[in-house]
Amino acid sequence: MKASNYNHFISFSGAQSIAYNARTNALALIDNDKLDVYKQFVEKGINIEDSQLVSDLMLGSFLLSDEINELDLVRLNMLRGRYATSALSFTVVPTSACNFRCIYCYEKNAIGHEYMSESIQDAVVTALETRKDCTQVFSVSWFGGEPLLELPIIEKLSVRLMNICEQANIKYSAKLITNGYLLTKETLEILKKVKVDFIQVTLDGGPEQHNKRRPLANGGETFWQILKNLQAGYDLLPRVALRINIDNDNVSAGEQIKNYIDENGLSGKVTPYFGRTRNDNDCYSDDKCINSCDFAEIEFDYAYEVEQSKEKGAVYYPDVKSFFCCADRINSFVIAPSGALYKCWVDIGNPDKYVGDIANPFKNINNTLLNYMLFDPTSVLQCKDCDILPICMGGCPYQRVERGDQECLRHKYILERCLVNATKALKQAKQLSEK
Repeated sequence: MKASNYNHFISFSGAQSIAYNARTNALALIDNDKLDVYKQFVEKGINIEDSQLVSDLMLGSFLLSDEINELDLVRLNMLRGRYATSALSFTVVPTSACNFRCIYCYEKNAIGHEYMSESIQDAVVTALETRKDCTQVFSVSWFGGEPLLELPIIEKLSVRLMNICEQANIKYSAKLITNGYLLTKETLEILKKVKVDFIQVTLDGGPEQHNKRRPLANGGETFWQILKNLQAGYDLLPRVALRINIDNDNVSAGEQIKNYIDENGLSGKVTPYFGRTRNDNDCYSDDKCINSCDFAEIEFDYAYEVEQSKEKGAVYYPDVKSFFCCADRINSFVIAPSGALYKCWVDIGNPDKYVGDIANPFKNINNTLLNYMLFDPTSVLQCKDCDILPICMGGCPYQRVERGDQECLRHKYILERCLVNATKALKQAKQLSEK
């Protein structure tokens, strides 16, 4: 037997340490005297005589058989997930129009007045219809532009997609990415009817800060209308992720937003979190953007603060990945209003990144598609020997393809903090259950 390449041991208390394996996502506490026995085996080849310890370590794959190539296991998991066809995902852009002019918008060059025609809507329905017999799970994300500018399309197309899923016994889910300005109570009633169970809205700080960063197309203010919508529609809100895009100009925005949420009675359904403002598509200034390492620390601190005001849980506990996002998953597409297909949200409207059209969604292959789909982090020098590879899988595909950057996931920088936090939360939950 041999030690896993993905083991992490972190001091936790006087007598115990945290044991974590990034390939199996196993988390446990190990007595320090037993950890010493394990280390003697790894460092000096001294056999572990404690059969129960061996069994426990094998259970979490901290130890594994000599003949197993662990990198092959990671590669197999990647291929299973990346090329699985039982789940189908569409990001649908009903319009390229937007009522905002955000200062860092990566779609600036794609904003227009195009909307999805009846024929393209029919093609979206047909694409699902033709795949229904091999699809078990279908998800749709409504994106833009600002998708709520074409709410009738969302409503009409949702009903058609839901009907196919119901008849074919396919699990259906839907989410909406919106700036929140048009998220009225009446709109929420429609969204509830078409089973939108997750909404992302963005506020970039208090009124003055937010309005400078995310004004209307005519320069008008937007903060108070968004907050008013969330208040008025509270009873109808599904889960709402309140994104706060931060850079060096608004790192203090989180506390302001948290206060507004608490003061306006929104904390029960609205959860704020940090997004990193980036210079995608040369839309912003690199000088204003926060680097990955610093952002990971800032992001964790804020998430931890938000979590403390609710029932305590694990902050950013890692997940084992087989793919990173829709860009490197074969059965996921972004559908523009024209019917053009893309793999990444950032590519919308860029003709050089077109990978096909909705009339033939599973037949078109070009270099863009190949670049996204064929990257293998288990064969790349920077990734293959990394001890967190299974929870990162090479990072953001867009950054890799477009910028040549291997942008490591947050856990490269804050894994220890995440694991200590998770262990404390689990111990506390256990103590409460035993009372």
